[in-house]
Amino acid sequence: MPQPASPSRLAVGTMSGTSIDGLDAALVRLDGRGPDITAGLVRHESTPLGKLAVRFRAAAAQRPMTAGEFARLAWDFGHLHIELIERLLDGAQPDLIAVHGQTVFHQPPISWQLINPAPIEHRFGCPVIADLRQADLAAGGQGAPITPLADWIMFRPPPDGQARAIVNLGGYCNITFLPCAATGDGSPAKDARAALDLIRGFDVCPCNHILDAIARRALGCPFDKDGRHARRGVAHDEYAMALSCLFEDLRDENRSLGTGDEALDWVDAALGLMSGRNTAASACAAIAGAITDAVEEFGRGHYALGQVILAGGGARNAALVEAIRSRAVQPVSLSNDHGVPVDAREAMAMAVLGALRIDGVDITLPRVTGRDDSARGGSASRLTAHRASSAR
Repeated sequence: MPQPASPSRLAVGTMSGTSIDGLDAALVRLDGRGPDITAGLVRHESTPLGKLAVRFRAAAAQRPMTAGEFARLAWDFGHLHIELIERLLDGAQPDLIAVHGQTVFHQPPISWQLINPAPIEHRFGCPVIADLRQADLAAGGQGAPITPLADWIMFRPPPDGQARAIVNLGGYCNITFLPCAATGDGSPAKDARAALDLIRGFDVCPCNHILDAIARRALGCPFDKDGRHARRGVAHDEYAMALSCLFEDLRDENRSLGTGDEALDWVDAALGLMSGRNTAASACAAIAGAITDAVEEFGRGHYALGQVILAGGGARNAALVEAIRSRAVQPVSLSNDHGVPVDAREAMAMAVLGALRIDGVDITLPRVTGRDDSARGGSASRLTAHRASSAR
């Protein structure tokens, strides 16, 4: 006898990336359960971090802070989430909320995504999922990239489609590689669960960390809006090559990127010899080269890729997008063209991962993070998923 269809769920996901430039929230409708769920974006909202950004930048720069200052920062960030989620929901009631928190330190096995989720749970009275990376780290993984399973749910190729590379242009660039219906040798992936074994992903290089640092230090703005300054600059091969060599050294270490990998020494050195515009153009050239080289290298060693899909804040930088398109062999599109606004992809991914966690699914993939798949005693995230005592 056929089982009744699972009811839809409304999930909220939030993300504040390592660029520390804003908080994004996505309301997502989910149908089904487990890795076979489908996800559709209902709406997306963003808010600046305001004065919190200064405090988070100080924490991420490893400047001394008291325990009280950290506690107040986590509390205040929880309340900023409440303000944004209330605006996002517009009266709707979520079934769950997944909050990533702000990464202030990441050197596996130690990683800290700072937030106090208790005020959020108290306000909305639904399960709140937090600390999404910790169990992966405890199982020997890198804790990142964390989104590949969610990328499969949001961007999986159609049955007759081609394999895809999902490129996140965030503070750091990472890539998820999604298989098509056929594996690299042309044999079919028999079902969705078999396809999960073919998903790959890894960090590539610092991205917006570099571009935003150039903007703050030399262009008089928090970021290069639309890449306008970089488009007016000229890439200098010598300095772009020096940055490319730094990227290669990082990739050779075969780990997730984090604290200390921002390439700020290169920024300072380049700005001592070039204008801000030329430095930004040189950085875009190096970042684009690292991304397209990684895509081509993966395609040669695993399965051929049919298209590259860009997401994240850096996808709004026209200079960077143009540089990637000029070097890529495959067609390059934005995630907007696939139903996911570039600014919403990570928040939407958190909503998907939160739902998977509620469903008892490990949200990280051993072949991506390197976690020990035999360590089954824990979960892939720490749950604060009980109903608050003040729940309606």
